Amino acid sequence: MVDKENILLNEKLDHIIALLKVLAKKEVDEFRKSVFSTGKKRMIYDLCDGKTEILEMAKKAGVTRQYLHATLGELEEAGFVIIGQKGRKRYPKKVM
Repeated sequence: MVDKENILLNEKLDHIIALLKVLAKKEVDEFRKSVFSTGKKRMIYDLCDGKTEILEMAKKAGVTRQYLHATLGELEEAGFVIIGQKGRKRYPKKVM
């Protein structure tokens, strides 16, 4: 019984998410263009897998820690990423 209810709830949530994406598509696309104004910012976003630690991301993207932190701040504020933490290490993950 509970599994059936969970499945139904998940289907409804998927439907709601799909509708919200349709409603917000234009605004999200315009916002993405402004947030991802450089190739480096796009590369940093692509590295946000929830598994790669921030210092490793800076090395892979070839940017300074300061630039990475500033970019992640923009992405987090814009709602594109969330930043989880395990101990002292931080792991950004894409939301969109």
